[in-house]
Amino acid sequence: MIPLVLIAGFLGAGKTRFLSEIIPLLHRRGVRVRVLLNDFENASIDAARLGALHALVTPLNGECVCCGSLRELMEALRAVPTDPGSVLLIEANGATEADELLGYLTMDRGLSHFTPPLQLTVIDAGRWQKRWWYKTLERSQTSTATHVQLNWTHRLAAERLRRVEQEVRDVAPRASFTTPSAFADALTALVAQVRGVALRKSLLPMAREVEADAPRRSTQHAAHVHPFASAALPLPQIVRRDAFLRFARELPPSVVRAKGLVRFSDLPNEMMVWNRMPNRGRVQLDRSWPHAEAIPTALFIGVMLPLDELQARMDALRIL
Repeated sequence: MIPLVLIAGFLGAGKTRFLSEIIPLLHRRGVRVRVLLNDFENASIDAARLGALHALVTPLNGECVCCGSLRELMEALRAVPTDPGSVLLIEANGATEADELLGYLTMDRGLSHFTPPLQLTVIDAGRWQKRWWYKTLERSQTSTATHVQLNWTHRLAAERLRRVEQEVRDVAPRASFTTPSAFADALTALVAQVRGVALRKSLLPMAREVEADAPRRSTQHAAHVHPFASAALPLPQIVRRDAFLRFARELPPSVVRAKGLVRFSDLPNEMMVWNRMPNRGRVQLDRSWPHAEAIPTALFIGVMLPLDELQARMDALRIL
């Protein structure tokens, strides 16, 4: 299997700069690097620069990989050959909704040759939360991170830096602050683990089954805590509407985003798409016309997800 890393961050935060630093570090550690580089128009320019740093770089010009260029991204990922000893880094452009993309990366059944994704968010510390109406996007890109790299810290006064670090911890309390060197060490260790231990897919805390925009099937997770960014668990076939809505509204704080398919006892023949956005008490419900084999499922996006607790809460929804 190949370690998979999503590199997110707002426009100008320094994602390409981070790549230009970590690629040589990984090369010196004996790790081969593949990069999928997404940008609006100039992906090929950065691709040429990064390709000179011992990396195989594929540019994806066009819209964000979470929406308009998603199909191109997924096709490129599925075409990557299994290559023990390598890592794949995705640099998403600065407007990408990271939580949406993580859901696709974790759930697509054509990506079983990758590990569950890590997410590294690059932050311009000097401009953190100074982006007017884009502040919400910047926080969202940070909330699902497993690792955070703060850039331009040398420009800040000590008090401002302390405040930024605390605010980032508040947004992503389970993320680890890192540097290119430390992250290169972590990826090298993961490559060695994947090659040496030969992890079975059944031991990886994820499900990779998806149909259109919603999960088709999913499996029980073996891990007690999900260290990555998304996980899918099966819901009971039919649940009471009031009990389910209460469950969705009272999810643990580690769940940044949640959505899936559900059938209610008052409408047992209709499948509904449910969606609970962060910081909103309301759960959105829409009719769904899935394929016949689609089953009720819950997709959770976050970091260090308490899978056993989530599964227990969903089991309690079962109608006896």
